[in-house]
Amino acid sequence: MSAIHWFSEETLSFLKKAGRQKNPEWLVKNKEGFESFVRLPLQDLAGKMAVALRPIAPGYHFPLKGLGRIKRSSARASEYGSVFKSHVSFTITRPATSRFDHNPSLYFMIDSEDREGDEVLLAGGLYIPSSRQLKSIREAISKNALPFEKLFSDPEFKKSFPNGFSDERTATRPPRGFDPSHPYLGWLKLQAAFVWKSYRKKEYTSARFAEKVSKDGAQILRLNALLDQAMCGRWPEAVGTEHASDHSSGKRFHERLAGSKVVLHTPDF
Repeated sequence: MSAIHWFSEETLSFLKKAGRQKNPEWLVKNKEGFESFVRLPLQDLAGKMAVALRPIAPGYHFPLKGLGRIKRSSARASEYGSVFKSHVSFTITRPATSRFDHNPSLYFMIDSEDREGDEVLLAGGLYIPSSRQLKSIREAISKNALPFEKLFSDPEFKKSFPNGFSDERTATRPPRGFDPSHPYLGWLKLQAAFVWKSYRKKEYTSARFAEKVSKDGAQILRLNALLDQAMCGRWPEAVGTEHASDHSSGKRFHERLAGSKVVLHTPDF
């Protein structure tokens, strides 16, 4: 039986130290710590998520190799002033069939330099939809927002993502061609359709962390299925009028990334 690895308090401190190094030999000298605190726990998490989610995620690619690489290219090292990254991540998604369209995804990241204390997070949905995809999602919401409302009101989904859609990428004005008095105008103004959450230290250092992330990932897959349905034009007609609720999420994942060196490591989900 292979050994089980999970993250510890040393994971963040190791990545923070790595992100400040200018000597490319530093990782060679600290290989044992890198393996124990970063690469093996990340690999273990990705493997457990694959086992848990693959049966309900047909077509999704689960990365299992090459995880945890933190060494930058020479050009990036020169740009950032450090040889190694202070973050690691992986994306679970279906292979793209278009140059412009992205598929709904799951995205896991550990960022030791997060300024608001959300160093370990999981996100999913569509972070950078094409204009065609965004229009299709908006048309679905305008036509009938109930499927999204039902999902976000579901107890299991709310347990994982109580705020529903993140409002971090939002247009200042109503999108052209949509009713400015629509009860779901807040959703129609979204420029991305995703959810995200962060994990506390006692969660990500737990031996059962992979189980928790997998459960949250299963809820993201439910959202992704709805987004796929909206973008393929298979959207149900509205039966009645529903009342809009408060869809704002409190924290700003995108703004923190935009103001940090992680910005070039754009989440592709």
